Amino acid sequence: MTQHDLVFLYEASIAGKPLRFFWPPVGRPDFPWVAITDLLVLSYLTPGQQQTVLEKCRNGPFREGFRRCAHAGAILTACPAIYARDLCDGLSDEGHMDPATIDKFIDLNTKAFKVQANGMPDRGPEWLFQAMGAHVDFSWP
Repeated sequence: MTQHDLVFLYEASIAGKPLRFFWPPVGRPDFPWVAITDLLVLSYLTPGQQQTVLEKCRNGPFREGFRRCAHAGAILTACPAIYARDLCDGLSDEGHMDPATIDKFIDLNTKAFKVQANGMPDRGPEWLFQAMGAHVDFSWP
């Protein structure tokens, strides 16, 4: 099952592989969401290990932060970029992802945020603080 409240925002690539970003779910002030599926392809995990990580993310304690969505004929799992970064850091710590890949992801996330910000000129600065707060107390539905 896919959820249709994630709208495509921005696409870039790392090592010739796509990295897709999405607007946050409707009604949720947040930074861009990223296809964690795309990031896992850039790791050193086997496809089976990637699938296990995705299942644990979608069924774990922060499962509301992981959404399946359809884009360009593919079923992806997206999450807030802050979750993705933590996951990538953990993979790097265990030798499963190149730190240079994470640096490139961070750079592309900044570009996605700029695209997002350009698309919401009516938003005041309080929106940004609400978005940051969403990841401090983890109380968002």
